[in-house]
Amino acid sequence: MSFYLSKILWLIINPFNIFIFITIFTIFLHFISFRKLSLIIFLINFIFITFISFFPIGSYLTYNIEKEFHSNIKIPERVDGILILGGATNPLLFKEYDQISLNDSAERLVESVLIIRKFEKAKVIFSGGSGSINRSDLGHSQVAKLFYKNIGVDINKIFFEDKSRNTYENIIYSKNIAKPKKNETWLLITSAFHMRRALLIAEKNNWKLVPYAVDFKNTKEFKLTPNINLLSNLNSFQSGLHEWLGLVAYYLMGRTDKFL
Repeated sequence: MSFYLSKILWLIINPFNIFIFITIFTIFLHFISFRKLSLIIFLINFIFITFISFFPIGSYLTYNIEKEFHSNIKIPERVDGILILGGATNPLLFKEYDQISLNDSAERLVESVLIIRKFEKAKVIFSGGSGSINRSDLGHSQVAKLFYKNIGVDINKIFFEDKSRNTYENIIYSKNIAKPKKNETWLLITSAFHMRRALLIAEKNNWKLVPYAVDFKNTKEFKLTPNINLLSNLNSFQSGLHEWLGLVAYYLMGRTDKFL
């Protein structure tokens, strides 16, 4: 139930959607003679969208999650298991064109190849089902399986978990498969901005994972200064806000003990 609710809520609170809804609402108010009110709402909406367009607010939100892992990307000498989280592929385009399609989080797969080859005896789990409400066939695992096969990794040594629909299920289902022992060292590979939420879920469920963050979105020396990368700033705001809302929502649902 929470999976479907989260999808619906994001459609409502997505900043782009809110901007469009408010714009339509102000037009409606204008036509029913509430012109002063419509102008006030429109100006507030316009100022907000202008502000997040000229200032990298979204990148700043992401940076504040990523910075914890700037100096925390060392690989332990001994690794018993490797957990790779999905989200680096485009299952729809994979189905459409019958070829591997990666997105801007491709580092999750690329870096994992190096780790898998470095620790040949480690157990490996790739976790990634479909995050689509009405397309359960669009799972990340099927794309990842072909990626690893084509690049020369033995897919028989990888367990592809394909039922999870979100980060919470990634960790829960993977732990049921891994059945980690207390003395085992498990490495978690995911994007830096996504790492905090995954670790907090694992911590709540008594699974100590060693972070190996990849796919950093910002430099280590970040400055919150205005620029004219308007579309980039808007997209970053959307993704940054999404992750922070995810952290807060998981805490409120009791899936984590804290959100930072």
